[in-house]
Amino acid sequence: MLTKTVTASDIALPSFLGNGAQPPLASHCNTVSMLTNTNGGFTTAAAMTDSNIALNEQFCLARSYAIAKSEDMIANVQGFTPDQIAAQCQGFAPAMQPFVTALGLKTQPEVVQDVASFILTTGMSPAQLKGTAQICMGVGYRTDDMDVALGSALVMFAMGDHVYGEVMGHHLAQGFGTSKRVDSARAWYIEGLNAIDRGAPAVFAPGQPERTELLRKASLTLGTTNSSVTPVQPLVQPASLPSFGIVIVSE
Repeated sequence: MLTKTVTASDIALPSFLGNGAQPPLASHCNTVSMLTNTNGGFTTAAAMTDSNIALNEQFCLARSYAIAKSEDMIANVQGFTPDQIAAQCQGFAPAMQPFVTALGLKTQPEVVQDVASFILTTGMSPAQLKGTAQICMGVGYRTDDMDVALGSALVMFAMGDHVYGEVMGHHLAQGFGTSKRVDSARAWYIEGLNAIDRGAPAVFAPGQPERTELLRKASLTLGTTNSSVTPVQPLVQPASLPSFGIVIVSE
């Protein structure tokens, strides 16, 4: 009688902890929130000893503001339910994924130029595209779709709203939705801070002017990386972006 030796490859073991991939941003922010509460509140510029903790707190704060802004705008959109809007925002994912991938591979000016060129092909008015991007950024964060959230922020930045550079800085610093590149993150943080220095209104926590100095101090003290990556040209696939009947009112 022949017998077979059972090997590990013959047994399907259950796995509940994944393959080491990063947890969803929502879960990450829940952890950050618990640490913030344990520490008695948000890190301040004067008391900061760990730039990573400070930036994580501000990252999750920006995420919350983006979701809240999106929900306020969705309430004013006529002819679409929130679920329909969320479904249409998924159209940002295939359209913007090449540019999101390029964040960790190309320089900031190269990424912005590519996104700006793409914007010209959409056929949407600036106001329409801006409103759609603001809505979809919040939807992306709420549904934990980083291509949608990051892609929307890239559109806003490429259209001239450089305060959104903070968003790309956070993602690159922490590696959510893109590769972790602290050196590239710093360049995006600087552009966001420079925009505020030039008088652009803050889009996240506008009632906390001290936040700007905290972001400046924390981003400048992040570690550096010597990783060298050969840039690749993202292939832009034709995609249909969502479009909602939105009128942008200056704040």
